[in-house]
Amino acid sequence: MSRCISLSLVAMAICTPAAHASLCRPAAGSEIAGYVSPFSSPSIISPVDGTCWVPEIAITSHDGARLMASLFLPRGAQGGALSPGIVMVGSWATPGQYEYMGQAQRLAKGGYIVVSYTARGFHNSEGLAGVAAPADVRDVSSVLDWLQANTPVDMHNVGVSGISYGGGLSMMALAQDARFKTAVAFSGWGQLMDQMYLDGSANYTWSNVLNLLGAATGRRDPLVDQQVRILNDPDSTSAQIADVAAWAAPRSPSQFIAQINQRNAPVFISKNLQDDMFTANSSMAMFSALTGPKKLLLNKGIHALTEFPGALLGEDNYPYDEARRWFDRFLKGVRNGVDTEPQVSMQVRPANVRESFGTWPAPEVTEQTWHLTPRGALRFDLSCFCRKGDKGTLSAARNTSSASDTVHNFSDTTATTGPLPLLATIRTANDIPIVTMMQSVGLSTGVRYEGAVLAAPLKIRGVPRLTVQVAPSQARAQLVAYLYDVDAIGIARLITYGSRSVHAAVPGQALRYPIELSAAAYDIPAGHHLGIVIDTADPLYAPAVRPGERFSMRLVFDRALESTLVLPVRQQ
Repeated sequence: MSRCISLSLVAMAICTPAAHASLCRPAAGSEIAGYVSPFSSPSIISPVDGTCWVPEIAITSHDGARLMASLFLPRGAQGGALSPGIVMVGSWATPGQYEYMGQAQRLAKGGYIVVSYTARGFHNSEGLAGVAAPADVRDVSSVLDWLQANTPVDMHNVGVSGISYGGGLSMMALAQDARFKTAVAFSGWGQLMDQMYLDGSANYTWSNVLNLLGAATGRRDPLVDQQVRILNDPDSTSAQIADVAAWAAPRSPSQFIAQINQRNAPVFISKNLQDDMFTANSSMAMFSALTGPKKLLLNKGIHALTEFPGALLGEDNYPYDEARRWFDRFLKGVRNGVDTEPQVSMQVRPANVRESFGTWPAPEVTEQTWHLTPRGALRFDLSCFCRKGDKGTLSAARNTSSASDTVHNFSDTTATTGPLPLLATIRTANDIPIVTMMQSVGLSTGVRYEGAVLAAPLKIRGVPRLTVQVAPSQARAQLVAYLYDVDAIGIARLITYGSRSVHAAVPGQALRYPIELSAAAYDIPAGHHLGIVIDTADPLYAPAVRPGERFSMRLVFDRALESTLVLPVRQQ
């Protein structure tokens, strides 16, 4: 602590860029001989590459709260040479001053001044974490104020970046502080309410994980816990939900797109397609609304894991390698082509190859509509000498049957995002697919619809949308939809999923029921077929009803009530 205070006093006493040299000193003779890395020799100018790492800096923010930070200086900065700068914002519940050590070192070697800090309310940073509240956003500007006062940073060429919480704050800081020239956001979000409560289904697992991590590592604004409880409670009123939505709106980077566009500020976004915490959907919509220079990476992987080795360890890493090219182009003026290449790079499963698109939405991707036909009652059909009623169909032809399929919520089915969401996340991170047998889906608690065998690969690129017509048995109910790649014997590999809940339906009255599934980039091979399973529960989502409360959902079919699956498909 005494080291922290002494360094802080030295740092805060500096009034002009020329005085920054007091943050670092040259290595003595014995230190040169034993030098290993800046992390083992803090505040000493590296005899190897001329960089210097200063840990445990206390930056006083706009309201007096101290934010803990670390600083990397490049070669030449000790002599007062102007260098482009980057502010790196810590993720939720992480010690942000150390989170980006590896990447900050690489950037410093490349000539950047980099300051990274722990967000307000976490670890040794003071204040209350407010989930991208105005105070959190102003902190980013306060850190830039410190950088300007204490280092030879070129204020005409400053960027901001972060992962997850830091990614969202970076976008909002770019919108609200014109001194930032560009932003690089990893694993962030667009609309906060979409991440917390998309289509009326609360993101139960991850909202609680974030809330608990916040409680364990810092001090949250009491409103944060209150909002999570409201969204997870099936008895919350529509007025309470509306209040949460009003709270979430100014914490959503998508709300500030007009300010970013007005400045034509360059934006780089990287998202992981198996991210259940912050799905890619709203970030993709936000990207589409940007009108300035922009880049979107859609990677295989779960929340923040794809970019983590590049951030902490400085390893070669596709998202961070592209981000450095972005910074070089817009903060150094290097004509490296990153702004003239296709704007979108998408990693496709299961082959893990990358495809490029000029922009998003991409003209190469068109919507393909599949029509659901009901399974009807379980029966034996003499025309084919086969059993029917165990599954419905997916086809290009419109449904002509008048029937209904009913599912009940007295138990879950084998269709799932993972029996234990955190375990499923580990499986996904290790590229182990979540698999079920289509024949194992219970007939009373779920319903499945399957297409014909594919003669050619089906290349799904984007956000699938399922629309069914349902008549709930009561005012509140829930459906979960799963999209599968199914082989010849019925082994089904999960592609993506989504949920919708109703809280004020008219019992027995049919209503249109659209479900937006998480974005996907997936190739179903020829010889396999498409499958959809619909049931009433999944551990990822908060139930729409109290424990033990029973409901049914009747899926209604006739010529006038069409049910469809719309897939974004890349043409062959």
